[in-house]
Amino acid sequence: MPRWILHVDLDQFIAAVEILRRPELAGRPVVVGGTGAPDERAVVATASYEARELGVGSGTPMRLARRRIPDAVFLPSDKEAYEVASDEVMDVLRATGKPVEVIGWDEAFVGTDADPHALANRIRHDVAETTRLSCAVGIGDNTLRAKTATGFGKPDS
Repeated sequence: MPRWILHVDLDQFIAAVEILRRPELAGRPVVVGGTGAPDERAVVATASYEARELGVGSGTPMRLARRRIPDAVFLPSDKEAYEVASDEVMDVLRATGKPVEVIGWDEAFVGTDADPHALANRIRHDVAETTRLSCAVGIGDNTLRAKTATGFGKPDS
């Protein structure tokens, strides 16, 4: 059993994938959910950090998101694009040669007996270099502590 657990959490994953596809959206409030229509009965799948600062996050009704940020960019969810991006990230994690437990599109645990700080730095670098996505990495002696530690490294913490 590994001595250290690293929790890898991609930053604003769905919004980040959309911004990579449309670089002109960088720095703007981006809201992703449903068909992308801000007046539909659906909830926000994710929002960029700029949108979160204005009170819109995952689970916010789309109509409320539109009222809070009328000039936000509303985009439809694209499951296939997120699966492809997630697979690329998980391939980077598996390339470390360490055991990987995938939790979802944007999260995984990685076990190690080696220096966890060096591995965390390598993961952040390799994920960014390979996918142009950023991630936070928390380190703990179990999954709960590792996941809790990740929160301290998130841009919106």
